[in-house]
Amino acid sequence: MGKSSVIRVTGEEYVKLSVKFYEYVERLGYNGESNRTRQLGVNEFLWWLEQRGQREIGEVSRGDISAYREYLSGRENRVKGGRLSPKSVCRLLQVVRDFLEMLVRDGRIGSNPCSGLQFVCHSYTPERRVLSREEIGRLWEVTESHGERALLSLGYGCGLRSKEAERCNTQDVHIRDRLLIVPQGKGNKRRVIPLNETVTESLSVYYETERVLLSGRQGYRQGEQAFLLNLRGGRMKSESFNRRLGVLVDRTGNPALKAGEITMHTLRHSIATHLLQEGMPIEQVKMFLGHSQLETTQLYTHVTSEQIDRLI
Repeated sequence: MGKSSVIRVTGEEYVKLSVKFYEYVERLGYNGESNRTRQLGVNEFLWWLEQRGQREIGEVSRGDISAYREYLSGRENRVKGGRLSPKSVCRLLQVVRDFLEMLVRDGRIGSNPCSGLQFVCHSYTPERRVLSREEIGRLWEVTESHGERALLSLGYGCGLRSKEAERCNTQDVHIRDRLLIVPQGKGNKRRVIPLNETVTESLSVYYETERVLLSGRQGYRQGEQAFLLNLRGGRMKSESFNRRLGVLVDRTGNPALKAGEITMHTLRHSIATHLLQEGMPIEQVKMFLGHSQLETTQLYTHVTSEQIDRLI
């Protein structure tokens, strides 16, 4: 099928779906400048279906997705000339996947034909270390103090950035309500994080025992509000978190863990990945992490290979 200089969807129903998708990505919180680009990507897919005589979106099959991938791979780059790059093909397929997922959620189609198909933009997605659940469990096993367990709770259980953990104050941790408030995260965004039973208990025990002892140290200032205190009784700094994590890693004796640097951000990457693997909607993971744009959260989706393997 040759290229068309103008991509124009003609079917009334397809036009409505295109507009609906634009409104959908706006609600999800994508970067405003990219919403029109995403809609144009859907328009091309709908136009391609029309050229094949397919006027019913519910009839789109897995085979059609594969055929569309082949079409895109051979399609000319209308701006630069030559063929579309693998990265551009990947992004266009991701838009189609998101479009069909919208239709599943609306009950328009029963299942997403893209399920189990992996669209990975390698040159676009940065490498990031993600610990397995077994490795996270091993870190918990080797903790020797309530402070170490509180550190893992904030980094993994709450997905806090190191600076957010450093700024965390006692009034931000609501044990009775099982909530942690981040009053000023990245971009000055406030968010509320639910605490599970294990995290709640770890933070509660630390606050009632070890923190009480540390507040009697020489470096403690009267009225210090920091939730995590260092051994002198002052506010624990972000660089200290990573050092203490390094101690835990060494204590595991695990060569794979010791081979790479484990930081608070590693714990944050890991909980984000595990939540996605458990099926939490990406919009909810976005809110949990405090991301401003959904694109940032999508960087974690490429590592859910275990979930994809179960679908194929």
